[in-house]
Amino acid sequence: MKAVALCSVLFGAFLASAALPASAAAATDYDCADFANQAEAEEYLLPGDPYNLDGDDDGIACEDLPCPCSYTPGGGEAPPPPPYRLKMSTARHLSFRAARKFTRRNPNVTTTSLGTCRRHGEQRIVCLATALGETASSRTTCHLRIGVRAVDRHPRATLTRANCGTRRTG
Repeated sequence: MKAVALCSVLFGAFLASAALPASAAAATDYDCADFANQAEAEEYLLPGDPYNLDGDDDGIACEDLPCPCSYTPGGGEAPPPPPYRLKMSTARHLSFRAARKFTRRNPNVTTTSLGTCRRHGEQRIVCLATALGETASSRTTCHLRIGVRAVDRHPRATLTRANCGTRRTG
């Protein structure tokens, strides 16, 4: 009799322990209505999708919820912005404008010519220019160095060096 009672107590304890995790699992069963946005639901998307948050098996939980999202609506992960590469033509144009500005402000020179430009990185180019001026008795030559940098994807030219010399011609 004691053995039968002990067996029934153990069997009852087994049934209670088996029933407890099932009810605990039912209490933590999530669906898309439990989340405010898609990114929040994505945190609960586990391997095997035990909560069935990814109905179409594309790896994205609760796609119909509003953003913020862990993906770009309309397809795939959001790609990072491409790195900005300063164009040589842009650098040459801005360098020539900086050299002309120098020529307009300097009464000894009247003409400007742009020389070579060299790349010093993805967002930095250095150009050389020459400014010339001539009078009846002297000739002025200025060698200009102009740096062009992209700051927040906006290229800017800066006159970094101006070496001028004047020679008497008469």
